[in-house]
Amino acid sequence: MKAALWLSAWMGLSVVPSTAPAVGREPPEGAPLPGGATAPGPRKAPGTEPQTALKALEMSRAAVKAAPDDARRREAEVRLKDAEEHYQAARYADALHKADEAWALLNPPQPSNFTVEVDHDGGTTTVTHRQGPPVTVEAQHATRVLAKGESVRVQQGTVLPEPPGAPQLAQPADKARLTLKASSGTGSGALLGPVTLAWAAVAGATRYEVEVVAEGVEGGAAPAPVRSVQAARQWTLPPLPAGRYRWTVTAVSPEQGRSLPSQPRRFELAAESLELNVKVKDGWQK
Repeated sequence: MKAALWLSAWMGLSVVPSTAPAVGREPPEGAPLPGGATAPGPRKAPGTEPQTALKALEMSRAAVKAAPDDARRREAEVRLKDAEEHYQAARYADALHKADEAWALLNPPQPSNFTVEVDHDGGTTTVTHRQGPPVTVEAQHATRVLAKGESVRVQQGTVLPEPPGAPQLAQPADKARLTLKASSGTGSGALLGPVTLAWAAVAGATRYEVEVVAEGVEGGAAPAPVRSVQAARQWTLPPLPAGRYRWTVTAVSPEQGRSLPSQPRRFELAAESLELNVKVKDGWQK
């Protein structure tokens, strides 16, 4: 699989898998990226700066020098010569384009295990992670990790926008003990509910990722963590066994990315005790 990736080199923006370090210059057209992704070709800005074109020329010269003496290298030398002529004539965008072509000839596309799309619109570039493990986006020496389905928008000449603030949890109160009737099951297998978690809105966030982790459950092994993505600012949990739980919320913004998780809160679920009425000689007794 090949990544659909268009990188704006003139913005100094790069995208790599989050397990690898971010690179200083994006590979040009057709070049392999860390993790095996490929770049079909950057859309060049008319005002490409000479430093950007010069850096591309230097990278392409090094690639040509290291390549074996074959037809591909000779073709790359022709493209590189054209790039040099454009640079001398101060046609920096054309120089960058030809230098990218020379690089691409010597670095054919490789299979990819992740897919990222970068769309350039005027002075803005939007990076969207479509498939695979998390990737790291770097611009102006700031970084942002994107999970599948997330995106970030970068304005030319600016750093990545600050992530949203962590949500403030509202209810239940920290270390609350909630006594509930069983919604299903009996004894140690009873499931208790409902419990509604709520938190304050975060500016710019369009969804919230909620995670509930069991820290100790009565009468058996702890269930797997419960997770949900909500557009609203509250979530009613599915029925859970009696025990102690920890929960956090992460805010997600299409413009700013992901926040840090909220400060965790804890709550305890306990089964409501049964009320027994016993008939005695003089009447009923609880």
